[in-house]
Amino acid sequence: MELNQNSSFPKINLNTLTGEKGTTVLKKIVETELGWLYRQNHQESDFGIDGYIDIITEIGQITGKSIAFQLKSGISYFKEENEIGIIFNGNRKHLNYYLNLDIPIIIILLDIENERAFWQVFDATKTEKSGDNWKMTIPKSNVLSKSSKEKLLKYVGPITDYVSQLENEWKLNEILKKGNNRILFQIPKEDVINKKYDFITDALERIQNTPELILHLKSRVDISFDEYEDDPRELFEISEVKDWIVELYKKSNCFPYLFAMDRASGFMKLAFFSHIPIVNKSIVNGRFKLDYETEIASKFIESLFDKLNIYCAENGLSYETNVEITNKIVAHFIEPNE
Repeated sequence: MELNQNSSFPKINLNTLTGEKGTTVLKKIVETELGWLYRQNHQESDFGIDGYIDIITEIGQITGKSIAFQLKSGISYFKEENEIGIIFNGNRKHLNYYLNLDIPIIIILLDIENERAFWQVFDATKTEKSGDNWKMTIPKSNVLSKSSKEKLLKYVGPITDYVSQLENEWKLNEILKKGNNRILFQIPKEDVINKKYDFITDALERIQNTPELILHLKSRVDISFDEYEDDPRELFEISEVKDWIVELYKKSNCFPYLFAMDRASGFMKLAFFSHIPIVNKSIVNGRFKLDYETEIASKFIESLFDKLNIYCAENGLSYETNVEITNKIVAHFIEPNE
């Protein structure tokens, strides 16, 4: 039965029909040739990206890696060519969106009749100005097929098994949280002499990775300098050690919270004496007696309170915890009258 042009029936836009055919063909190519997943954008969410190709491994694992694409179907997009390929004309309004997108974008021109898709990755350096818009060449040699997989994968970057890495991280976290043991970092003499801090700063950052570690390791960290044991001088009398500690102290606010302050600990007292000039040293009843500048000592203790306040605020620690550590600072550095 034939209908005349004036018959009252809904009509479909021929461009829409062509687009739907193109989508069907491209989906087939992606899923059969590449073995990947075709994911189309809803038209109302189309800002120059028509969909995404999700990368799947040979054994069917969805990797989380994707390639965005803009698809143009039909003979009208093949009218302008050069020796290398087909000229694609893009809209200026899409440029900033493309350039800010964190995943690769490919432009696909689809020959529906022959079911062949030509592609090129969007790269601003491959574009040229075209009136108020831009253009780029889609090489005829870039036919979307099995042979394209290796080249496309270079644009998405390596696929990493992060879960295996996380398993190792979680195991270390469990070890760090086990029991009430102290964590002691031994600083190599070479680091002190060469003023190197990466080892200790990285280690301190690592043990603060999670809130649970921060809570567990309160007052359980210490630092030693075992390679100086044969030196007859006290550590606070060795200028290179003092200078190293003074610089380290500037690098973090964690010291009053994480570091132990009790009879068995050493670093916090050492940090104290590294910042304060010693006026006189003597031995009384078999113990060192040190005379020092009390005004400078007070400033160091005030800096501990400042660091503690900042650290507690940054990590959401309670007022009660702040008071607890404050009391430890007082007990450790302000000796009671006997």
